[in-house]
Amino acid sequence: MTEFITKDSKITFVTSFIDIYETTFEDKTVEWRFEKFRDIVSTGIQICVYVSPECYDVLHEFVKDFANVKIMKTISIESTWIAKECADVEYYLPEYRNYPKDIPQYMMLINSKCEFLYDAIQENPWGSTHFAWIDFSISYVFHNKSATLEYLSALSLRTFTKEPFLLIPGCWDKIAENNVDQITNGVYWRYCGGFLLGDAKSVEEMFLLYKQYYPEWIRTHQKLVWEVNFWAWLEANTEWSPRWYKADHNDCIIHIPLDVCCTVLIQEGFDAMTTYDYPQIDTYEPASASYIYFQGKHILNTRYVNYWYWETGHCHIKHPDDFIITKNICSVLEDDTLIPMFYKEMDDASTGFQSKRCYFYGLEDIRLYEYRNTIRFIATNIDYSPMEWNRMIVGEYHPETQTYSNCRITEPPYESWCEKNWIPLVRKEATGDNGELIEEEYFIYKWHPMEVGKLDENNKLNIVHQYPINAPEFHRVRGSTQFIDNGEFLIGLVHLSESTLPRRYYHIMVALDRETFKPKKYSEIFSFRHIGIEFCIGFAIRNGEYVFWTSLKDREPMMIMCDSNRIPLIYDFW
Repeated sequence: MTEFITKDSKITFVTSFIDIYETTFEDKTVEWRFEKFRDIVSTGIQICVYVSPECYDVLHEFVKDFANVKIMKTISIESTWIAKECADVEYYLPEYRNYPKDIPQYMMLINSKCEFLYDAIQENPWGSTHFAWIDFSISYVFHNKSATLEYLSALSLRTFTKEPFLLIPGCWDKIAENNVDQITNGVYWRYCGGFLLGDAKSVEEMFLLYKQYYPEWIRTHQKLVWEVNFWAWLEANTEWSPRWYKADHNDCIIHIPLDVCCTVLIQEGFDAMTTYDYPQIDTYEPASASYIYFQGKHILNTRYVNYWYWETGHCHIKHPDDFIITKNICSVLEDDTLIPMFYKEMDDASTGFQSKRCYFYGLEDIRLYEYRNTIRFIATNIDYSPMEWNRMIVGEYHPETQTYSNCRITEPPYESWCEKNWIPLVRKEATGDNGELIEEEYFIYKWHPMEVGKLDENNKLNIVHQYPINAPEFHRVRGSTQFIDNGEFLIGLVHLSESTLPRRYYHIMVALDRETFKPKKYSEIFSFRHIGIEFCIGFAIRNGEYVFWTSLKDREPMMIMCDSNRIPLIYDFW
């Protein structure tokens, strides 16, 4: 059974402070280095530090203010395993190097990262399952330091997959086997060097590979090279295959792929999973569904689409002119089982709009919600739009007649070419002299910063609430579901995606303040059934359980039920 680990489970970060230079270069004084290190330790991450004897007192005084820092053994450069291996070797430095910086002691120091990591794993003062190397002064490469440090703090609390992994960011392509010249005469940035992350066993194996291959390497080639060069050689000439991800020497160096910290929620036999007997419509597939409980009835709108995602992530459109067409199917669900009692197609002509020729037709991604005793909807549309790109349409939804009414094409608050994923919010507000409570309609427009707007008499969305959000990944967050009042918060689901092929979608539960809509809490990143093209716009809360209507690859719809405790809201927004 897959379960979320709460934020008591953390990574141990490892670094070193060993002063190897007789004179300061590039103005990187000891004080400068500790200033940058303060940035890192102030995040609260648990970090082990290896220090040379002459620097111990300075470090010991510094860490008195930080319970999250553990000074490990003192060690001189000459005492490192790498230095001992090089002691009886007549080696040379690469021809193309930074002469003040790239001295033998520096090359030995950076090649000792795996040794320090290995020792930290053996000691494991915090009982961690995962370990990360992070350079002592790494914050100097951060351009958006505040946001990146907040990301680092959240990363230290993440849940990780049980499968072993070793993540190393890098810039350049893998070298060819036996291509020694490419790595002996100059630095080769296959890997960045300043950060890596993996489970304990995978990190241990990296040092064991050093012990197996480095002695022969240094004796054969007699070149004392950068650690990233030797890692590139290991990758090309041994069975070692860390997971490389594209990065650079800036903020993105610590931005790991999300799939390693994404829990797949569903396990057979644990959660209730229901597939519906949807009617077959030639060239169409049932996809995402939106739900509302209205006046004692469970209403579901299911989108049908005429395209098919291949396993590669490429899309096959099942229309001779490559038109993507959406149909919407209305159902009323049985009270006990939430199984549809019928499937009836909604009448697009009832919108009252004139369709124009384009490549996208129909009301896409309808979200249902209740407003002033009516069922309302909001959807994305192109063929009714007065311009050549997406606009949002709001209106009333009538399941009894399968029609729409009072439909309006909206204007966004800013000029844009694509409008999607506006999420409705409704709250009661006192109006008039007698303070009568009347429902007012709002929409979440975006999440970074969070902006909530209200439509004016000209159907333009005006932003009325704005909240800064510095939580990691929320610059990519969109949608997804309506928000439901659980008595304490408004609870809903959002998603984000990575531009891989096939595209990867991830989900996060979010809690908003019931009165102000201010974001309060959020969950771990998760997926429902697999990491890939997975969408969810339908959500309900019933008897302490969450109910989701999901789809895979814009088909294979499924209703999923799970206890709300399975997705705890363990993070607070800053």
